[in-house]
Amino acid sequence: MLNTNRQSASTLVEVLVAVSIIALVLTAVSAMISMSVKLSDSNEKKQLALQKAQEALEFFRKERSINSWYGFSTFLIDSSRYCVSSLPEEVASISTKLGACSDSDLLEAARYSFKREAVVNFDGNDTLSVQIDLKWNEGNKAKSLILEQNFENY
Repeated sequence: MLNTNRQSASTLVEVLVAVSIIALVLTAVSAMISMSVKLSDSNEKKQLALQKAQEALEFFRKERSINSWYGFSTFLIDSSRYCVSSLPEEVASISTKLGACSDSDLLEAARYSFKREAVVNFDGNDTLSVQIDLKWNEGNKAKSLILEQNFENY
């Protein structure tokens, strides 16, 4: 008579190997999810920074298009930095923003804080460039985004 009542049981070693493999896979998946969330947050900040830098350049483009060259360029000082955490109503009032942004001059957007500055350089009498410098912190790293636009007397 054959013994058909065989039981197979997992040994302790087999169970430990299976648990180790599952733990390894779960660790890799959780690390991947963590990195994905971190990259998503970083990309959101970069996108928002680009949007806020473009917003400041659009202010200068608008002012140049509605003012004469004299009305636009007269109020800007060569080789100067302006804090544009909030955009002025018109370029004539930008002189109140002269100087770099302090730690209290932050541009709050979504749940992030940025420093937004404009640097104006005259390239002769009929050309000037406006450079928007947007800065923020990401963890313990300082990040920066720079956009530049040239304006001409036409």
